[in-house]
Amino acid sequence: MKTLVTTAFLALAAAAPAGASVVFLDDFSGYGSTQQLNAPDSLFSPNWTTTGGTVDYLTSGGSFGYLCSGGGNCIDLDGSTGHAGLFATTKVFAEGVYNLLFQMVGSGRGTAETVTISLGDLVKTFTIGSSEALSQASFGTDFFNIHVGAGGSVLSFQNSGGDNIGAILKTVVVETAAVPVPAAGGLMMLGLAGLAALRRRKATV
Repeated sequence: MKTLVTTAFLALAAAAPAGASVVFLDDFSGYGSTQQLNAPDSLFSPNWTTTGGTVDYLTSGGSFGYLCSGGGNCIDLDGSTGHAGLFATTKVFAEGVYNLLFQMVGSGRGTAETVTISLGDLVKTFTIGSSEALSQASFGTDFFNIHVGAGGSVLSFQNSGGDNIGAILKTVVVETAAVPVPAAGGLMMLGLAGLAALRRRKATV
């Protein structure tokens, strides 16, 4: 059963402007109920891969489940080897414009963590405090209208440092971005509506 957080994210995605659609969703509920430190790639197949280090898969019933703030399962982005891995989607997002929705909480162990999120022309590095909770809403429009070029792009999360303590990733949603009506087009439509109203007025005189 999806967590309330995931339900909220789905509701947010559903409320997106017309033309937007969800192309990737993971609340980490589909990888079993057993906690796995230094989780192997096979655990996250076919959705994610980890390179250059490790991440930990934490579950609500595991010894570190309390770190998954609000319940459910989550990812500690700095695995127990002391070498934080690059956690990236196996899915290559095709050329286009996307929005990224996510929920992340701090390490919960007294450390501030620096994380870099990359997708297409987005490369965003930020620091999250131990007891802090962040989502795309914390950054205004930074995670909206992300452009992916002709070669495509994976989505990745990289925790810096190597102390076995990382930021906690809880939910990830990628949706196509609705293409807004250009300002000029909107003005032209407004002008045409005005002309039509003027014609109706003259016809009634």
